[in-house]
Amino acid sequence: MAPSNDGDKTIAQLDSEAIEKFNKKLKESFDREAKMQRHHLWRGNKIVPFNIEHMPFPRQRLAEPMTAEDRFLRKQWLADQVLSPNEPRFIPELYPRNAFRRFFGKPWDVFFDVLKPIIGESRAFTGRFFVPKFAIAIGIGYGIYYHMKYNYNTWENRHGWNIYGSKPPVYNLQDSISDKEGDDFYDRGFKNRSVLRN
Repeated sequence: MAPSNDGDKTIAQLDSEAIEKFNKKLKESFDREAKMQRHHLWRGNKIVPFNIEHMPFPRQRLAEPMTAEDRFLRKQWLADQVLSPNEPRFIPELYPRNAFRRFFGKPWDVFFDVLKPIIGESRAFTGRFFVPKFAIAIGIGYGIYYHMKYNYNTWENRHGWNIYGSKPPVYNLQDSISDKEGDDFYDRGFKNRSVLRN
């Protein structure tokens, strides 16, 4: 082959070097992916997790007769699956919360700890999760309603909400139709004022 611009190397040699470089990078990428996959599946341990259940499949237990030792191991494994009355245990250190969440959540924790023997642990946990959020939503809703009701925009101020209701429909030849004055529109409560009437 004819030499290339890169000195005395031919195009075939440059191609083979580029392919080797690409294959090396690809192998490193695959190795890294396999290492990460192994770390995920093995849960960070140095050995692969394995099942300690003795004869887990019914076919294993039916294909050949179980010895007394097999029966003992199977019985012991089944007995180990029964949890004690105080399990599963709640360990607060496994669920850390910042200082603000601890401060604002303490009243709710105390309240639902008192209710736990009455309504049960499951319902107390569900209530502890939903009731504070519902109370916050209700409080925010009432606050917005109060603010919009008592801080609306009038002729006396330049801030507040422009709040108005729907007007009743007016049909042709209806007696309630009345002519409006020019200053009746958007007076922002000026005509209904109780001061400066002179």
